[in-house]
Amino acid sequence: MIKKHINNVSPGMVLGKPIYGENYEVLLKKGVELTQGYIDRLKARGYACLYIEDKETEDIVINDPISDKIRLMATKDVLKTYKVTQSAIADIEADTSESIMRSINTPKVKRTFQESQAFKQLVEDIDSFLDEIMGQDILSGLNSIKTVDNYTFEHSIDAAIISLIIAKRLYFDKKKLKQIAIGEFLHDIGKIFIDVKLLNKPGKLTNEEFAMVKQHTSFGYELLKDIDAIGYVSAHIPYQHHERQDGKGYPRGLLGSNKLDKGEITYVEHDKMIMGAEVAAIADVYDACISDRPYRAGLPPDTVYELIKNGAGTQFNEEIVRYFLGVMPKYPAGSEIKVIHGIYKGFVGVVASVEISQMTRPRVKLLYDDKQNKIKPIEIDLSRDASFEIQCI
Repeated sequence: MIKKHINNVSPGMVLGKPIYGENYEVLLKKGVELTQGYIDRLKARGYACLYIEDKETEDIVINDPISDKIRLMATKDVLKTYKVTQSAIADIEADTSESIMRSINTPKVKRTFQESQAFKQLVEDIDSFLDEIMGQDILSGLNSIKTVDNYTFEHSIDAAIISLIIAKRLYFDKKKLKQIAIGEFLHDIGKIFIDVKLLNKPGKLTNEEFAMVKQHTSFGYELLKDIDAIGYVSAHIPYQHHERQDGKGYPRGLLGSNKLDKGEITYVEHDKMIMGAEVAAIADVYDACISDRPYRAGLPPDTVYELIKNGAGTQFNEEIVRYFLGVMPKYPAGSEIKVIHGIYKGFVGVVASVEISQMTRPRVKLLYDDKQNKIKPIEIDLSRDASFEIQCI
């Protein structure tokens, strides 16, 4: 299987993973042969990439850390929770941060959210989500297929997966992992209080617009902070996931320690990030950068890998970045690559597999020569040949 940009997909190619609609109904099943009509309609719906199955890549397995069943369950839980909360604020007229904050703290909004069956189901289903994550050691596959309509929900699930794989390596117990999962599922829920046109604005935001968007962290915290049953970490992840180690993040300019808190999730009022949020900050940036957005195309995985690596110590906790680099391959399985140094310079192919001991030197399969002519596949193990260098395309 290979992940292709939709502009490189042509009629006759076979879909490797199902495509879901806005409400997670199946639009196209796995194994469907794509027609030009299908491709055009998927483009119109905002699908930027598709998973494709063909003879040359049929032996390449992209291991999603969770099954399709659990991913669909979790994504629907997040979707329903958002929709229930949005219904509670439909008649509220509030256009300033202060008025929105007052609205969030009204009994109607708080009660609708906390007592909704959707939210209760989300919390209940977290255990099934965690059970599948616990069997994973690395993130060998790629992120989900996102559109403008489903970005928030898919991003929440993918960020949760990344956070939990890291947190597992940090030896958090299941109670703490559950709090991280809930916090990640709802880390952007504060955005429902912000105009969707502003969130999806194609151009650059004005200073006033960006100031409003940044308030989603505080809005999310206000919505979750009084729910003792989910733990304070679940509320502080939405609050702190845009904070930085150097104190230049928002909303409060908290500092990080750049150290591990001995496996504990701690919180010091007003001056320090909690460790769960430091994990979430890395997961949020990685998945957001790798995903297509209305205002920019997604960045290649290797570029985002280096961005996280270079941000250690200033933007991200350097100790947690070290754990992230131990679970996230620089070149995920299924991603398209190009040889930029070596005897096959200019050849194009796909990452075939990644070993946990060689996270930056995968096995690749070359499928096209430097003139873009299809060739008999050539397999190269980069861990055994240092002369080859590749980049994601």
